[in-house]
Amino acid sequence: MEHQDARLLVESEVVRVFDVTCWAPRSGYGAMEFNTIAQIGLPRRGVFVIERQRQRVVIDTNTALLLGPNDEYRVSHPTSDGDDGTVLVFAPQLLEESLGGLGGRVAQLRPRHQLAASLVTGALADSGLDQLEAEEATLLLLAFLAPAFADRAAGEGDPRLGPAQRLRIEQARTLLASSPAKRWDLTGLAQALGCSPFHLARQFRAATGETISRYVLRLRLALALERLAEGERDLAALAVDLGFSHHSHFSARFRTAFGITPKDAREILTNRRLNELRALAAVT
Repeated sequence: MEHQDARLLVESEVVRVFDVTCWAPRSGYGAMEFNTIAQIGLPRRGVFVIERQRQRVVIDTNTALLLGPNDEYRVSHPTSDGDDGTVLVFAPQLLEESLGGLGGRVAQLRPRHQLAASLVTGALADSGLDQLEAEEATLLLLAFLAPAFADRAAGEGDPRLGPAQRLRIEQARTLLASSPAKRWDLTGLAQALGCSPFHLARQFRAATGETISRYVLRLRLALALERLAEGERDLAALAVDLGFSHHSHFSARFRTAFGITPKDAREILTNRRLNELRALAAVT
């Protein structure tokens, strides 16, 4: 596919895993695409928008996407920064057993999911695992993700929100995910969306189940995981790059979310310590 590179990390009868990089320029919706086999997409950096069944959904590092077989969709890119992600293609019967069906849906990820995805992707990319180890690691990741995909009610948000209000929240998510390190304020974000700060804050929480500030924090922490997995050592510079006021603020928020310090995360991610995956992914 143009503007996209997919590196195959694992290929077996159980699962195929791809490390996907997209460098598409900022654009509106492209041509309609047809999906032939169920697959899970886990963004690790960047943002894109998918239109499926006439519904517009922002896919960022706080979300996971399950495309079902026979899904028709089209994609737009709100920025020119591109995106990176992990794509998992499990055997259909295995995926159906784990998720209770192959129908397309979006899941809201939590810190434990993001940490597990980063760790598994890094371990598979090293090519140091044999096939059995690789399959077991991806199946463990699927087990962690299954409850998020099963929680459809949380993904659907408050049914009292109308189409225009839902669209506004998706536009807000697009802006936030496009520039997570920006020092956002509620007034400026509301003005960009043409609504009042009060209504934006209330509707965002109704649609996503969390505050805008919490959502932005999780976007920033997901980017921190990606940088730490690459071996980033200057934590003070990383904190500033991600929009935190200082190093200690970043470290405190990181530890609250993941249960470990940024230094501990860097060690685990760079050394691909899969033996700690179960305990780490259980952190709330």
